[in-house]
Amino acid sequence: MNKFHHIGIFVKDLEYGKSEIEKFIDISSVSDEIVDELIGVKIIFVKDNSNVTYELVAPNGNDNPVTGVLKRGKDYLNHIAYECDSFENEINKLRSKGLIPLGKAKKAKAFQGAKVIFFLSPMGFIIELIETEPK
Repeated sequence: MNKFHHIGIFVKDLEYGKSEIEKFIDISSVSDEIVDELIGVKIIFVKDNSNVTYELVAPNGNDNPVTGVLKRGKDYLNHIAYECDSFENEINKLRSKGLIPLGKAKKAKAFQGAKVIFFLSPMGFIIELIETEPK
């Protein structure tokens, strides 16, 4: 079964993103900064008073998924993420439903080495799957 995890927002800089989101969301907690060299991003997780988690994702280096999005000036609200118990089964399910993988599953530092994979939905938004138990 899938469980909602977070909404991913691409930002040019983590401090900038945090200051902007605080203008319209009451923040109850902010994680430490996570630098993921494999994916090429810096991340913080911000929770609001309703316990909804927002992942702010900024570029780290030249090879990253954020810079191109920021240059296009759209798709800042980038993805909706779900944890899943049966990672490979969910990948196959999404593929069979017509969602397109945007690369291979990779281990993510933000999730203690659990794999993540991103899919483009037919409606044009991105879904991230997060492996609940790292293999």
